[in-house]
Amino acid sequence: MKRKEGFPGQLSYIIPKGTLQKLIQNPLFEDLYLTDIGYYPHALYHYRERAEGISQSILIYSVEGSGFINIAGNLYKLPPDHFFIIPQNTPHSYFADKKDPWSIYWIHLEGKKSKFISHSFSQPTPIERTNTSRINDRLELFGEIFKCLEMGHGIEILEYVNMCLPRLLATFTHIKQYRSINEPINNDPVGLAINFMLENLKKRLSLKQLAKEVHLSGSYFSRLFLSRTGFPPIDYFNQLKIQQSCRLLDNKELSIADVAREIGMEDQFYFSRMFRKVMNQSPREYRKGRILTSS
Repeated sequence: MKRKEGFPGQLSYIIPKGTLQKLIQNPLFEDLYLTDIGYYPHALYHYRERAEGISQSILIYSVEGSGFINIAGNLYKLPPDHFFIIPQNTPHSYFADKKDPWSIYWIHLEGKKSKFISHSFSQPTPIERTNTSRINDRLELFGEIFKCLEMGHGIEILEYVNMCLPRLLATFTHIKQYRSINEPINNDPVGLAINFMLENLKKRLSLKQLAKEVHLSGSYFSRLFLSRTGFPPIDYFNQLKIQQSCRLLDNKELSIADVAREIGMEDQFYFSRMFRKVMNQSPREYRKGRILTSS
């Protein structure tokens, strides 16, 4: 037996094409929006095949049981607590395990950004269950979207749902950051280093000092920090200093020289050059702009 849908307890919502055309006229959503979303519990004999693919990327998230996804002749098993994003316009099929059928949440995504989201996740990607995994938070967000769509496809409803969509996708694509709110940073050298930077904004720190603080070699720490944040450690530290200086510049009683000293820069002119490099304007211009916008 093969079944596309019709599973007891299933939820599925398909946005009519005419309604979607109205939605994507809004520039907020034209780059990424959902066209279909649903939940199939214990989907025995579930099977879908699309020989030419479809224009959407498809996220499949298995919360129980298992299934299989076939992409261009490559068969992948999708165990529980794993997800997979099938790229758009890609021939594929997927089906539930006959002995242990999956329970899946799924989303069809369209828009320019959808292909970039699928690029790194066209393989089974684990979502480990831990005491900080926040899986229930993710499922509640699915539930919130379902509840909204139960009320119909009004423009305001679809706008809200698609404003929620990037948040939902981020719980898959950026799992570490999603969980970080509940995770201690004791075993995370990058998090520890950033905390150390924040505690020492008035000081001048070297790469050697930062690496020593987290018990790593300078070269390894620098590579790790760059891969995680996109910035070398000292550049990141300087950005934190400038971020703090922006808050201090809101205090009109402090001179620019005072602000520079508060972040450990005795040379006001060096501070101004660094500020311009990060903020693309001088401290004086920034302060003037803040005064105008807050008045």
